[in-house]
Amino acid sequence: MGFLDSILGEESKKPAVSAENVFVEKKVPTIPFRISSSFLPLRLSSSQNNSVNLIIRLKNLTNDSQLVSVDVNLPRKELLGFDPTCINKAIEKKVGELGSGETKEVSIPIWANNQTPQGDYELEISAYAHYQDYHKVL
Repeated sequence: MGFLDSILGEESKKPAVSAENVFVEKKVPTIPFRISSSFLPLRLSSSQNNSVNLIIRLKNLTNDSQLVSVDVNLPRKELLGFDPTCINKAIEKKVGELGSGETKEVSIPIWANNQTPQGDYELEISAYAHYQDYHKVL
């Protein structure tokens, strides 16, 4: 390699390093978990300060153990929440390590207040597989 080649660069004969070569990918199926949910007690009483526990069951469908967390979101405009004031509409629960085929339960209280009207409310449940720590999602 000559002097100008070191300044201007020369095509390397080594293969280019790409993200695929550097990181070992952990293969996760498109559906790594089976999620089921239930309530205990079955329903909230309207126009009262009370709570119900959302029970989430996660089953690991992969062949590897997974570090798992669950996110639950409530409707923003409804008088429901994850605290007695009904202000907090989103929550994340760290489930921990879930072995292959293992099932774990998470209990999350959902609160209503004396102004919560009678009705059916939708909520969103998402489960995430992590690697290294809870900041990195597969």
